[in-house]
Amino acid sequence: GVSNGTRGIIGGAYYSSGGSIYNNRLDYYNIATTGQTAQDFGDLTVARLSKVGTVASTVRGIWAGGDDPSGDTNIIDYITMSTLGNAADFGDLTYARNNVAGCSNVVRGVFAGGYNNPGSSTDHNTIDYVTIASLGNATDFGDLLTAVSGVNGATSPTRAVFGGDITYPANATNIIQYVEIMSTGNAIDFGDMVNPMYGTVCSNGH
Repeated sequence: GVSNGTRGIIGGAYYSSGGSIYNNRLDYYNIATTGQTAQDFGDLTVARLSKVGTVASTVRGIWAGGDDPSGDTNIIDYITMSTLGNAADFGDLTYARNNVAGCSNVVRGVFAGGYNNPGSSTDHNTIDYVTIASLGNATDFGDLLTAVSGVNGATSPTRAVFGGDITYPANATNIIQYVEIMSTGNAIDFGDMVNPMYGTVCSNGH
């Protein structure tokens, strides 16, 4: 999901209520209003699942990677959050993968880690980045300290911090690592979590 502080938009996920498990639907909520039913926003360009990496500015929301029915995808889609309508093509990740972490400030989106399935069954240490206000393919940023999938990210306006991940096939780690969003280069050790775990992370000051 993505948000601009007013509207929250979710999409590209596992759908288990009959039919295909791949979902291209985008729904939105007005964050300040309770008791509402999600409203249809539009569709992603390709139905997909398995932790699509998301980043946002105050204007745009971006979805990157994931699984589609043919396997992993490198597709990056974007929407303008204040409007309604289908996503449009932004560009491509440096290679196809799922279980990608997304972090951003209002200028740059960073996508880290991932997993190839089926086939190589390999975790990755790649970090890609895009400039959110532009269009085009992702560019290599650097590498994570270790190859991981299911990695999660939290941000400030300057720093992206990654943790809560696994190494293939399902081994949770306690690693925390970070990058400076407006630079490029390999991740730096931040410290360790109290316990190895796989799950969601969050932050304020984002």
